[in-house]
Amino acid sequence: MTLDREPDDELASPESNGTASAEATAKAPPPIEQWVAKRVRMTLNQFSSFAAVAKHLSVSKASAELRVSQPSISLQLKQLEDHHGRKLYRRTHKGVEITDAGQVFLRKIGPILEQVAELERDFQAPPIKTLRAALRVGGTFSSSAVLLPKLMARFRRLHSELDLELQTGTTAKLERLVGRGAMQLAVTDRRPAAHGLESEPLRAEKVLAFVRPHHPLARLGSVSLSELLAEPLIVRSGKGISGATQNALKKLKEQGWTVRIGMLCDGPGVIKAGVRQNMGVGIAFADSIKVELEAGEFKALQVRDFDIRAESFVIYAKNRPLPAPARDFLELLRDVRRKENSANRFRRSTAAAPLSHLERAPAPLAAAALG
Repeated sequence: MTLDREPDDELASPESNGTASAEATAKAPPPIEQWVAKRVRMTLNQFSSFAAVAKHLSVSKASAELRVSQPSISLQLKQLEDHHGRKLYRRTHKGVEITDAGQVFLRKIGPILEQVAELERDFQAPPIKTLRAALRVGGTFSSSAVLLPKLMARFRRLHSELDLELQTGTTAKLERLVGRGAMQLAVTDRRPAAHGLESEPLRAEKVLAFVRPHHPLARLGSVSLSELLAEPLIVRSGKGISGATQNALKKLKEQGWTVRIGMLCDGPGVIKAGVRQNMGVGIAFADSIKVELEAGEFKALQVRDFDIRAESFVIYAKNRPLPAPARDFLELLRDVRRKENSANRFRRSTAAAPLSHLERAPAPLAAAALG
């Protein structure tokens, strides 16, 4: 190997004077410091690039083996030839041909590369203790109330070796977490605004009006829209919320209805707390109050001409492959969509002649519900 260092004249010409010789010996640096002081212009990357090209007689195949670009390989070889001052290879119509000088050079660097490989084997870092694989999923308040915990329990039975994490938040928060890789996928209530996120429709979630069982409206078999709007409404609002309910209420105002807001809340938990305190009629997604409805704590009102539904979506990173556990969980979510689509087709095919509540809803309100 050519080394860029001038010979040391003092060390090359021994003195006859014993004192001078002793001084020279004392000044001589230890062998390792001599090697540190030398500047080697040829690099191991250049050696590896040339050896790979010589092995395959192809720059493209060498590039694939080393997992670097072809221009990078060509640059390494050019720098090597410029330093060596010899033509080590030539391109032909079939690929690459190694010159005689290149063959000599290849024999010289072979032992060096073998020694480096041996060093890497002998001094490789101890294996890092691998962490348990984890599935990190997020969801809005409604999807985290019933759907996602139910699917997580099913997933746990299939993958007991995994750590499971479920985080609840607004759609805006979930999009940020998925975008930066802190969460693998999430169920949200709108299509993602960020370009780096992919989305799939999941299902249409129904919004219900609900009260305590002793509320006057709870005793009615069905409630008119005017009777509902005569009560103060407890609804969700805030940053990062898609606003299906807010959009529907806005449409009602545009139609001339008076909408009384009893309280604006940042989540279904606060809405339910307001209903418990008899502050008004709660408006929330059906899943977020399902447990309380089944327990008899709340009663859902059957409101005529009031049908609000909002699409939910599954989101995940567009350019970051999902790990195997996340792909399996995504298939569970897709199965939910397939079953719901099948159930909807069955209901439409067996629907009776009278129009449903949604079909009788005023057109502007129905548009708001589905928007």
